[in-house]
Amino acid sequence: MATQCGHIYCLDCATFHFSQGDPCCAVCRKAQTLENMVRLFPDCEEDSAKGTVDESHDDEQISSSPVSVMSIERAGQDAVNTLKKALAGREDMQDAILACNTFVNCVSPRERPHINEALLQDISFQLNLVQTVCVQALHDNQGHITRLKNEVQRVRAAETAARLQIDGHARALRRAEKQIAAKNNELQAQQERYELIYQQCIVATEDATRMRVRVAKVLQDLEDMSVEMQKWKEQAAKAKRKYYALKSEIKELKQVAQGSTGHAHRRSASDDLEVI
Repeated sequence: MATQCGHIYCLDCATFHFSQGDPCCAVCRKAQTLENMVRLFPDCEEDSAKGTVDESHDDEQISSSPVSVMSIERAGQDAVNTLKKALAGREDMQDAILACNTFVNCVSPRERPHINEALLQDISFQLNLVQTVCVQALHDNQGHITRLKNEVQRVRAAETAARLQIDGHARALRRAEKQIAAKNNELQAQQERYELIYQQCIVATEDATRMRVRVAKVLQDLEDMSVEMQKWKEQAAKAKRKYYALKSEIKELKQVAQGSTGHAHRRSASDDLEVI
């Protein structure tokens, strides 16, 4: 069966595909329904459905339907256009090959003599071009694959060198970690010594604080003693002044006593001096 856009389907595929919701052609995506499709071989399809295919009847009807030939030629022209677009880079090459396969599959030996020979030659020419392009692409791809292999080898060599460098860095890192561990142990020991010295400093500070308190107390005692000594000095100065005053009085009394004649008076003055 052929669609209005010229693409060929078998009866089972057409019945299954175009009975779905919003059916369209699987090749060109144009809207299509099962009712407006064209039967290319109505007699064969009816006989196949009934299971009574008459070979002698097929031999008598050698001529092909004009509608089927037009649909096949339209499919061939679509295949040619798709191939040209694919060669120009405007169409996917797989879609072009699919269109050619669709055209080839719908051409039966009965329609073959009625197909336009120029169309067949054009399709053959386009297929040869496609083959040439594919061979050139394969050659280019082989060269590209060779370059990729060389690049992979260089990358692997660089990876090996990088792994060697990484191993060297890993060994250096392990050595550095050991050195860091030794430094950490040394630092821990120094920190413990510093802690001990700090504790000793705290004890010494406490002792110094107690000593300052004691010194302050001693200084206070010395100050109190200085005040007492100052008082004693003042008392001594008073006593000294009193002494000199009494001495002056005694001297005067002596002078007075020398001027007197009585022994009793001198003795009395001496007694007074002794009392003082």
